[in-house]
Amino acid sequence: MNTLNYKVLLIKIVLVVFIRAIGIYLLMTIPALGVPVIYLLSAGYAISFGWIAAVFFLFLFYAVLKIKAAILVKNILLYVSVAITVAIAFQMMEITGAQYRIWHSGAFLLLPGFAIISGWISLVVSRHKINSLFVPGNDNYYEAVIGNTISDNEQPSLNKIA
Repeated sequence: MNTLNYKVLLIKIVLVVFIRAIGIYLLMTIPALGVPVIYLLSAGYAISFGWIAAVFFLFLFYAVLKIKAAILVKNILLYVSVAITVAIAFQMMEITGAQYRIWHSGAFLLLPGFAIISGWISLVVSRHKINSLFVPGNDNYYEAVIGNTISDNEQPSLNKIA
Protein backbone atom coordinates (compact mmCIF):
# COMPACT_ATOMS: atom_id res chain seq x y z
CA MET A 1 0.00 0.00 0.00
CA ASN A 2 1.14 3.49 -0.74
CA THR A 3 2.50 4.97 2.47
CA LEU A 4 0.86 8.32 1.77
CA ASN A 5 -2.56 6.66 1.52
CA TYR A 6 -1.78 4.74 4.69
CA LYS A 7 -0.92 7.92 6.60
CA VAL A 8 -3.98 9.73 5.26
CA LEU A 9 -6.13 6.83 6.40
CA LEU A 10 -4.46 6.91 9.83
CA ILE A 11 -5.14 10.64 10.21
CA LYS A 12 -8.72 10.20 9.00
CA ILE A 13 -9.39 7.43 11.52
CA VAL A 14 -7.87 9.46 14.38
CA LEU A 15 -9.94 12.50 13.39
CA VAL A 16 -13.15 10.46 13.29
CA VAL A 17 -12.32 8.86 16.66
CA PHE A 18 -11.63 12.31 18.14
CA ILE A 19 -14.79 13.99 16.83
CA ARG A 20 -16.93 11.05 17.92
CA ALA A 21 -15.29 11.09 21.37
CA ILE A 22 -16.04 14.81 21.77
CA GLY A 23 -19.69 14.18 20.87
CA ILE A 24 -19.94 11.27 23.28
CA TYR A 25 -18.28 13.37 25.99
CA LEU A 26 -20.77 16.19 25.49
CA LEU A 27 -23.62 13.69 25.76
CA MET A 28 -22.14 12.05 28.88
CA THR A 29 -21.79 15.38 30.66
CA ILE A 30 -25.36 16.53 30.00
CA PRO A 31 -26.25 16.00 33.69
CA ALA A 32 -23.87 18.88 34.41
CA LEU A 33 -26.51 21.11 32.81
CA GLY A 34 -27.89 21.40 36.33
CA VAL A 35 -25.11 23.97 36.61
CA PRO A 36 -24.88 25.34 33.06
CA VAL A 37 -21.63 27.20 33.72
CA ILE A 38 -19.82 23.94 34.48
CA TYR A 39 -21.23 22.27 31.35
CA LEU A 40 -20.21 25.17 29.11
CA LEU A 41 -16.78 25.39 30.75
CA SER A 42 -16.29 21.65 30.38
CA ALA A 43 -17.43 21.70 26.74
CA GLY A 44 -15.13 24.60 25.95
CA TYR A 45 -12.15 22.89 27.56
CA ALA A 46 -12.95 19.60 25.83
CA ILE A 47 -13.07 21.24 22.43
CA SER A 48 -10.07 23.53 22.90
CA PHE A 49 -7.72 21.19 24.80
CA GLY A 50 -9.03 18.05 23.13
CA TRP A 51 -6.97 18.88 20.05
CA ILE A 52 -3.85 18.47 22.14
CA ALA A 53 -5.04 15.00 23.10
CA ALA A 54 -5.86 14.22 19.46
CA VAL A 55 -2.37 15.17 18.27
CA PHE A 56 -0.66 13.12 20.98
CA PHE A 57 -3.03 10.23 20.26
CA LEU A 58 -2.08 10.42 16.58
CA PHE A 59 1.61 10.09 17.48
CA LEU A 60 0.95 7.24 19.90
CA PHE A 61 -1.31 5.50 17.38
CA TYR A 62 1.45 5.72 14.78
CA ALA A 63 3.94 4.30 17.30
CA VAL A 64 1.56 1.44 18.14
CA LEU A 65 1.20 0.65 14.43
CA LYS A 66 4.97 0.28 14.12
CA ILE A 67 5.24 -2.14 17.06
CA LYS A 68 5.63 -5.80 16.14
CA ALA A 69 2.97 -7.27 18.41
CA ALA A 70 -0.35 -9.06 18.30
CA ILE A 71 -3.51 -7.13 17.48
CA LEU A 72 -4.77 -7.61 21.05
CA VAL A 73 -1.63 -6.00 22.48
CA LYS A 74 -1.91 -3.11 20.02
CA ASN A 75 -5.56 -2.56 20.98
CA ILE A 76 -4.69 -2.55 24.68
CA LEU A 77 -1.93 -0.02 23.99
CA LEU A 78 -4.44 2.18 22.15
CA TYR A 79 -6.79 2.15 25.13
CA VAL A 80 -3.90 3.05 27.43
CA SER A 81 -2.85 5.82 25.06
CA VAL A 82 -6.33 7.37 25.32
CA ALA A 83 -5.87 7.69 29.07
CA ILE A 84 -2.36 9.10 28.63
CA THR A 85 -3.43 11.70 26.08
CA VAL A 86 -6.39 12.83 28.17
CA ALA A 87 -4.07 13.25 31.16
CA ILE A 88 -1.67 15.29 29.00
CA ALA A 89 -4.48 17.54 27.76
CA PHE A 90 -5.79 17.93 31.31
CA GLN A 91 -2.33 18.93 32.51
CA MET A 92 -2.08 21.43 29.64
CA MET A 93 -4.98 23.32 31.21
CA GLU A 94 -2.74 24.06 34.17
CA ILE A 95 0.38 24.74 32.09
CA THR A 96 -1.41 27.28 29.89
CA GLY A 97 -3.03 28.94 32.89
CA ALA A 98 -6.62 28.02 32.04
CA GLN A 99 -6.98 26.40 35.48
CA TYR A 100 -4.91 26.62 38.63
CA ARG A 101 -4.00 23.40 40.50
CA ILE A 102 -6.09 21.30 38.13
CA TRP A 103 -5.35 17.98 39.85
CA HIS A 104 -6.76 19.29 43.15
CA SER A 105 -10.10 20.44 41.76
CA GLY A 106 -12.47 17.98 43.49
CA ALA A 107 -15.48 16.95 41.44
CA PHE A 108 -13.92 18.50 38.33
CA LEU A 109 -11.66 15.41 38.26
CA LEU A 110 -14.65 13.36 37.06
CA LEU A 111 -14.54 15.13 33.71
CA PRO A 112 -11.26 13.54 32.51
CA GLY A 113 -12.76 10.20 33.51
CA PHE A 114 -15.71 10.91 31.25
CA ALA A 115 -13.28 11.94 28.50
CA ILE A 116 -11.37 8.67 28.82
CA ILE A 117 -14.56 6.62 28.73
CA SER A 118 -15.84 8.52 25.69
CA GLY A 119 -12.51 7.92 23.94
CA TRP A 120 -12.76 4.22 24.69
CA ILE A 121 -16.31 4.07 23.36
CA SER A 122 -15.18 5.84 20.20
CA LEU A 123 -12.34 3.32 19.77
CA VAL A 124 -14.79 0.44 20.15
CA VAL A 125 -17.03 1.89 17.46
CA SER A 126 -14.05 2.27 15.08
CA ARG A 127 -12.42 -1.05 15.96
CA HIS A 128 -12.89 -2.64 12.52
CA LYS A 129 -11.14 0.18 10.69
CA ILE A 130 -8.43 0.34 13.36
CA ASN A 131 -7.83 -3.40 13.22
CA SER A 132 -7.63 -3.21 9.43
CA LEU A 133 -4.58 -0.97 9.83
CA PHE A 134 -2.90 -3.58 12.02
CA VAL A 135 -3.04 -6.28 9.35
CA PRO A 136 -0.04 -6.13 7.00
CA GLY A 137 -0.41 -5.06 3.52
CA ASN A 138 -2.87 -5.68 0.83
CA ASP A 139 -2.49 -3.39 -2.19
CA ASN A 140 -6.18 -2.49 -2.18
CA TYR A 141 -6.39 -1.98 1.57
CA TYR A 142 -6.94 1.73 1.39
CA GLU A 143 -9.85 1.34 -1.01
CA ALA A 144 -11.28 -1.54 1.03
CA VAL A 145 -11.30 0.44 4.26
CA ILE A 146 -12.52 3.67 2.69
CA GLY A 147 -15.23 1.80 0.80
CA ASN A 148 -16.10 -0.05 4.03
CA THR A 149 -15.85 -3.39 2.25
CA ILE A 150 -14.46 -6.66 3.48
CA SER A 151 -12.29 -9.25 1.78
CA ASP A 152 -13.58 -11.89 -0.61
CA ASN A 153 -12.99 -14.57 2.04
CA GLU A 154 -15.38 -12.88 4.43
CA GLN A 155 -17.97 -11.61 1.96
CA PRO A 156 -20.11 -13.97 -0.10
CA SER A 157 -19.84 -13.21 -3.80
CA LEU A 158 -22.61 -13.61 -6.34
CA ASN A 159 -20.10 -15.31 -8.63
CA LYS A 160 -19.33 -17.91 -5.97
CA ILE A 161 -23.01 -18.65 -5.40
CA ALA A 162 -23.88 -19.08 -9.08
